[in-house]
Amino acid sequence: MGYTHYYAIIGWDTPEWQKAWAQLIKDVPNIIKEARVPLSGPTEDDDKITPVVTDLEDGIYLNGIRGNAHELFRLCQPGTWTFCKTAQKPYDVVVSSILLRIWMLAPKNLDLGSDGGYEDWADARDLCATLWPGEPTDGLWVKNDEGDDIEAKDESD
Repeated sequence: MGYTHYYAIIGWDTPEWQKAWAQLIKDVPNIIKEARVPLSGPTEDDDKITPVVTDLEDGIYLNGIRGNAHELFRLCQPGTWTFCKTAQKPYDVVVSSILLRIWMLAPKNLDLGSDGGYEDWADARDLCATLWPGEPTDGLWVKNDEGDDIEAKDESD
């Protein structure tokens, strides 16, 4: 399966992103706890489990465990365009929730694409709505005239 999320941070050094980044680093452990999905940090050995990395300087690094691992999710400076192929394995909810939380904190700093549409992100929307009730989680998507999902890069456009 090739289910993939594509993302980059625009303006890593801007005050808006730096504030959002500090908040995101605090929020990721809550996402992980709420998701209740076994995770590992970076490792070359599928049988070795390492701590997930969530650090202001080092960034965010995580993956599923053993057969539920696919590609390492990483987010670190300088925030260049990258991707994470999760194959919709259980850790995808953590990855998509982190990406959704970025949009919630700093929508203008996130360039996002995904093989998934609105319905594929339901678990991430639910998780973020549980953790941050009252904050919008649906604005990442808009519908085109044919009713297909289209991702919105910025609601203010």
